[in-house]
Amino acid sequence: MDQTNILVLGNNLISNLLRRILIKNKIDYLNFAYPAQETERRFFAIKPTFLKWYSECFNEDLHNHYAIKHIQIFVDNEELNLRDSITKPFPLFNIMSSDYLFKSFSKDLNDIDKVIKSDEDLEFVFDNEKVSLKNYQISSKLIINTDFRFNKFFNIKPDREEKKEYDEFAVTAIFKTDNNLENRAVQYFRGGKILAILPFSDHEFSIVLSGLKKGDELLVDDAGDQLINFIKKQTALASVELLSKINRFPLTLYKIKHDAKIRSLFIGDAGHKVHPLAGQGLNLGLGDIQMLENLISDKRIIDLGQENNIKKYVISRSVDESLVMNLTDRLDEALVNNNDVFSNLFKYPIKLIENSELLKKSIVRKMI
Repeated sequence: MDQTNILVLGNNLISNLLRRILIKNKIDYLNFAYPAQETERRFFAIKPTFLKWYSECFNEDLHNHYAIKHIQIFVDNEELNLRDSITKPFPLFNIMSSDYLFKSFSKDLNDIDKVIKSDEDLEFVFDNEKVSLKNYQISSKLIINTDFRFNKFFNIKPDREEKKEYDEFAVTAIFKTDNNLENRAVQYFRGGKILAILPFSDHEFSIVLSGLKKGDELLVDDAGDQLINFIKKQTALASVELLSKINRFPLTLYKIKHDAKIRSLFIGDAGHKVHPLAGQGLNLGLGDIQMLENLISDKRIIDLGQENNIKKYVISRSVDESLVMNLTDRLDEALVNNNDVFSNLFKYPIKLIENSELLKKSIVRKMI
């Protein structure tokens, strides 16, 4: 039976960044993944602290990002302004494209060791000392799964500690405008819908529109006319032109409950999914990687799959996971599902924060 230290599942931003870290630390691994799919170009809001970590970890900088120096948040007609004057030396966050991130995270990686058929059955078997992939006669000290589609193959099924299927969907798309966006991102919470405007150049931006429910399908017609009219109505943009396909996806909330006795970790989308309204899904996955790098680079740790190391990772990530999950879920309940009690309570903190530079600075420090 072949042996490896770590079996990495997935071929995505998180798995490839993990593989680079394993190579850097000279840890033997194998990578299994589904066949590559053509994906739509997307834009993500990346924390500046991650860019700093990446630069220090790999001795190279991530480029091609658009710095956001001003955020406006509207809840109905209440407004909160966050400017770069309270965040120096960092911008609030950086907009980066999925294709550039994938290329950067994949730098110097070998091909996938095994591309599995989409209908192929796998069987992972755990004992005290190792985990075995029976189909391929491979044993490993630890499985790190980054692709939720692999979760179903574990003979000890990972429980979902929290799970919620939202009765709503979201769309993403890319646009251009004659207006100068001036390093400004805007988020609108109005009429039960959440619209995020994320510029990636002075005249181009991507959107995430969530809170859409049955009956809102007209907003995602192929021509984009209804969506453009919606954006113009919400914003101060005089011109809006669609540059991409409109992508639609359902919304889910979950977090995997790790069993420290089995040699497996679930990170990225395999470990958690959150509502997109705060733009923290990818950042949670990047935080997973940063914590794993701390463990992997600790030369005192001989066996990463031991129970105490699994527990250390889970405890370290639980605060960020719970904070983002609870925040996004409560905001969805208050501002999408029109819970009047929560919605009205939310507007008062907006007024308070807007009038306090100290509170603004506290919020921003947590964001970056």
